[in-house]
Amino acid sequence: MRILKVNDNTVRIFISFTELADRNISLTDFFQRSARTEQFFWELISKARDEVDFNLDQPFWIQATLASEDEFVITVIKQDDQSETEINHIYQNNCKEKERKKSKSTVHADNDQELVYVFSEFEDLLSAVSLLPGLPNLQSSLYHYEDEYYLAISRFSTPRKRKISEAILDEFGELMTITEAFLIEHAEPVIEKQAVKVLRQLANGKIKGA
Repeated sequence: MRILKVNDNTVRIFISFTELADRNISLTDFFQRSARTEQFFWELISKARDEVDFNLDQPFWIQATLASEDEFVITVIKQDDQSETEINHIYQNNCKEKERKKSKSTVHADNDQELVYVFSEFEDLLSAVSLLPGLPNLQSSLYHYEDEYYLAISRFSTPRKRKISEAILDEFGELMTITEAFLIEHAEPVIEKQAVKVLRQLANGKIKGA
């Protein structure tokens, strides 16, 4: 375990999956915010206070992110109301603009078009990706924004597989009009590359410590 203080408002705590396994905690537990992980989280904050003088004395954001195959990082950011308001304003304007353009044209998407789906529950996301067909050329990334999970995907192999994938994703999530560019700028990255592959491994218990 190692703790990095980015600034007075942000700290990153790196934890190996072996350390999690020793405490009988999985990465899924962190995504679901269980009572066990909350207790562990406050132990980490106490350690951060002692080691790097990070005092969590105001509302905050927390995000668990995969860092590598053997390690993940918990990022804790003290909440800034002004920044939050600005992000929400940009998000709302972006959605309105996308809806306006969508109403003018309904051009059929090809296999390379980017899609962004939102999932309110992490378990719904895992269920969806575990049912997707084989997609060897798929590009996918996962982000966390305002307590929801956003899956950005593109490069489906065939029109048929794209149609099947959309039906499955529609069943568990909701197609959004925002772009991955917006998520890159404003959301917290969870899995930046091959998100579907990593999530499938997580669902099948193939990631260490999960």
